[in-house]
Amino acid sequence: MTHPAGLLTRAADRAVPLYLWLVHGLEALLPLFDLSVRLYLANIFWKGGMVKLSSWVSTVMLFTMVYDVPILSPEMAAYLSTVVELGGSFLLAIGLAGRWAALSLFGLNIVAALSYGQLSEAALQEAFYWGVLFLYLVLHGPGLISVDALLDRFYRRRQALSSVDDAVSKESVRHNT
Repeated sequence: MTHPAGLLTRAADRAVPLYLWLVHGLEALLPLFDLSVRLYLANIFWKGGMVKLSSWVSTVMLFTMVYDVPILSPEMAAYLSTVVELGGSFLLAIGLAGRWAALSLFGLNIVAALSYGQLSEAALQEAFYWGVLFLYLVLHGPGLISVDALLDRFYRRRQALSSVDDAVSKESVRHNT
């Protein structure tokens, strides 16, 4: 008769590799998830910025009569929100300064939700979900499929080569003395 501990050990020996295979498979999808979150949010805010640009007079009128943005004039609030929406969306989509782009759009999302007092419960919930996704990008970064990741790899490679060059130079100086 087989001891129960032996059965558990054999079951674990089979289950653990399967579990690890699944976890690594899911981790391999993370760069695509990061990209999809960035593109989803960038698309929403890009469209908002384009709508503002398409009818600038209406945009300024909305910021004058509907949106209650403190401190800023309606014209300045309209201008800044449009710049943040378009610039932040572009940067977020390509993943350049991804954390900063996500943070700026996160801030815009909060200001928009607070300055328009007539948001429905569903619209507030949607703004909350966008905020959670922006925070994910702020904390996690834009991911491996991004300009930030390319720049990071380039910089690290350059640093590594510089370290090798320094070591070779020191070694040649030591041999020459």
